[in-house]
Amino acid sequence: MSQQTTLAIVTPKFAEFVKHLPTVDDLAACDEEKLRQLWSGLGYYARARNLKKGAQCIVERRKGNFPQSYQEWLEIPGCGPYTAAAIASICCHEKVACVDGNVIRVVSRLLALQDVWSSSGQSAILAYVTRIQPDNRPGDFNQAMMELGATLCRKTKPQCLLCPLQENCLAFAKNCIEFCPPKKPRRDAVNVELFAVVIWRKTTDALAIVKRTKGFLSNTVGFPLIPEIEIEETKNLLKSLPHLQLLELPNRFSHSITHHRISAKVLVAQEIENASVSLQIHLLQDLYWVARSDINSKLSTSLDKKVLLLFQNYYAK
Repeated sequence: MSQQTTLAIVTPKFAEFVKHLPTVDDLAACDEEKLRQLWSGLGYYARARNLKKGAQCIVERRKGNFPQSYQEWLEIPGCGPYTAAAIASICCHEKVACVDGNVIRVVSRLLALQDVWSSSGQSAILAYVTRIQPDNRPGDFNQAMMELGATLCRKTKPQCLLCPLQENCLAFAKNCIEFCPPKKPRRDAVNVELFAVVIWRKTTDALAIVKRTKGFLSNTVGFPLIPEIEIEETKNLLKSLPHLQLLELPNRFSHSITHHRISAKVLVAQEIENASVSLQIHLLQDLYWVARSDINSKLSTSLDKKVLLLFQNYYAK
């Protein structure tokens, strides 16, 4: 949970998560909707799906037995080198280096190393940590390195005078701490322009949502999303249906998801009579109806919740 989210947000969500899913069997058997609700507010929903896949692997392939080594953990879906190293060293007492952003910063400063983001730089850091890691209590060592980076060897305003490794720190000796490590190159954002289509059955005050199967929001549940370059074609298709009224809400809104910078508008298709069969054909997606009072808990992403808020503000009860 804390891979992309702050601990202040994670702590209460984790407590609720393990309350409802206390065992690996519970997680493996958890249905999609419940998992989505428990993960709501944490973002990056693929992490929740990976957790469930990992749990299913342990229950089904390993008969409920957890891996006991770094290599075995790497075989679990969704478990990468960092997670495998953390579990193997802390829980299984295996001597394997655990390198996160805090450790990269500590080693970069200890060695006055600025080439840390290339593959060769990453290999050099991993080799150094592996070399200095003791045979005894390797998990404690990994946690100490991470904690040192989080508390004293911080990104800004490092507490060098309190650091127990100050005498061995080349960056401190060379007065180049602010350059170690350099800022990580940022991946260019992808600009996305789209319309969210809110299909509203006014007679029952229900909204139509879909499970998305492709794109950067695949495997999430929310409103149909149409690229802006295709919206006129979609509008013409919807206008051809006799039981719909269309309204494009006036406000455009912005949203960011991973490396996607989204600019969006909301198109409301008010269904006066039951036209759902035609809508499914034209939108090429399977729609299902949810009462407006219940829909917030069904939406996977904060993008969809922004869309719902705009709709609610325009069509207040």
